[in-house]
Amino acid sequence: MKKKWIAIMSIGLIVIFGGWYSGFQESKVSGFPVPRFATAVEKQGELKIETHLVSETDGPGLLYGTWIRQAGWEELDREGATAWYERDGKVIALTTFDEELYLEASSKEEIGI
Repeated sequence: MKKKWIAIMSIGLIVIFGGWYSGFQESKVSGFPVPRFATAVEKQGELKIETHLVSETDGPGLLYGTWIRQAGWEELDREGATAWYERDGKVIALTTFDEELYLEASSKEEIGI
């Protein structure tokens, strides 16, 4: 009986971690992570993504924010609904609204750092 529960728990953990890693992918904008099951529209160097993982007041939610940090992106600054992230010398501006986000390449000079 004990082995059966260990097997069930192991399978459950594999499913959870598999879902976690398959839930996000790198975008065309400097490889910034975006939710895999979101609707994306690319316009003139900007990427609009519709997802329930973000809001205007909270920015990226707990799940999405954790994934951003795990992917190696560090938050540089935040002003209103826009946050700037950096990894490997690349800077991204992430602007969040209720259930949609915008990604665009940026630079430290644009934000005054």
